[in-house]
Amino acid sequence: MPKLPEGTVDTMTLDQKLDLLISLAGDDHDGAGGRDRVLPPRLRHTRDVGALRPLNIRDLRVPGKGQVSLLRILMTNACSFNCHYCPMRRDRDMPRTLLKPAELVRIFMEAYHRGWCSGLFITTGIPGRPVKVMDDLIAVLELLRNREGFRGYVHVKMVPGGQPAQIERLTALASRVSLNLEAPCGQSLAQIAPEKSLDTALTSLHTARRLVRITQAERRDGRPADPLRPGGASGMTMQFVVGATPDTDRTLIGKVTELYGAGGIHHAHFSAFRPIRETPMENVPETPVLREQRLYQADYLLRQYGFGADEVVYDDKGNLPLGNDPKTTWALSHPERFPIEVKTASYEELVRVPGIGPGSAKRIVAERATAVLRGLADLRKLGVVTTRAAGFLTLNGKRLQSVMWSEQMGFWGPEDDAGKYHLTYGVSPGTFR
Repeated sequence: MPKLPEGTVDTMTLDQKLDLLISLAGDDHDGAGGRDRVLPPRLRHTRDVGALRPLNIRDLRVPGKGQVSLLRILMTNACSFNCHYCPMRRDRDMPRTLLKPAELVRIFMEAYHRGWCSGLFITTGIPGRPVKVMDDLIAVLELLRNREGFRGYVHVKMVPGGQPAQIERLTALASRVSLNLEAPCGQSLAQIAPEKSLDTALTSLHTARRLVRITQAERRDGRPADPLRPGGASGMTMQFVVGATPDTDRTLIGKVTELYGAGGIHHAHFSAFRPIRETPMENVPETPVLREQRLYQADYLLRQYGFGADEVVYDDKGNLPLGNDPKTTWALSHPERFPIEVKTASYEELVRVPGIGPGSAKRIVAERATAVLRGLADLRKLGVVTTRAAGFLTLNGKRLQSVMWSEQMGFWGPEDDAGKYHLTYGVSPGTFR
């Protein structure tokens, strides 16, 4: 499984790459390393299931590491649960696929050696008992770490209900572990997934998180990292389906904040509800993707900008206003805090200005100690989005813009669904998150 020779241009399309990789799961009849592999029946419909096909390669930008490519693998789209919103629900008529652990490893290692990816993300349906599914996930990780000696990034989405020993083993071998919570409270989860229990999911999350915290504490104390036993040190993630239940953004952010408080969680994922054909919720309106984006922005304020959960501003229904991002909404709600003086404001004050992020706030503090800031052009060079920030700032006591914020007026606001056509979909955008 050699890499392409140095300087060779890879002309294969993504679909060609994925077709080649899935062919490796077949039986090799001519002994020539895969030129005549025959796919088993459980994999012969991989091209028929749209975005639920088992493989996906995605490029991600990771702070401090640049561009990273992950091979994302759905081990199976078969599931014994019948969640009302899910494209993989038990009663939905669709082709089912299943990759066995050894096949999954073979596919990933081929992609890795060809330079198509640098890490792996594994997710799965639950086609039987959670304990059996966890055994299969562990088998994949053991083959990768122990047989293949793979020392890179592996993110595994575990399933709720695994045994403590399974969770411990999975967490020990993974770089990051994630879990679908789906809803922030058990009562609302029962409305869309009556066979699932939020308490069961939270028990699994707390078990894995305790192990992640132990590993992270050992790293801080100077214990060398073991790339073959990373212990989930990259932190956990958790996922919520937004809009499938009546839960408000205030409830979601409250739950996320509560879970962050005990440590071990890196970040939350939010997936806007999308009505899936041939499910009980196919006639429910889809959730605006902008609502998902606003939740991510509010979550980022909590994790990176020093905001408290009680500072997030909601509308009278308990949701984040869609018209402005959460930081702008907060700033406009506190006119007494602005404008602030660029030359003397603290980092904590600067980072709360719309258009100024943590990096640009740090650069302003560093630059003004040794240089003279003369105007908007200098701020732009430091990374400030001056079209957003200018109205909240003064420089040498002079306002940089006469109004704090101006909006482009349109016929409809982002909350207005007037005339919107109801779409149904075959898959969910959250499948590979």
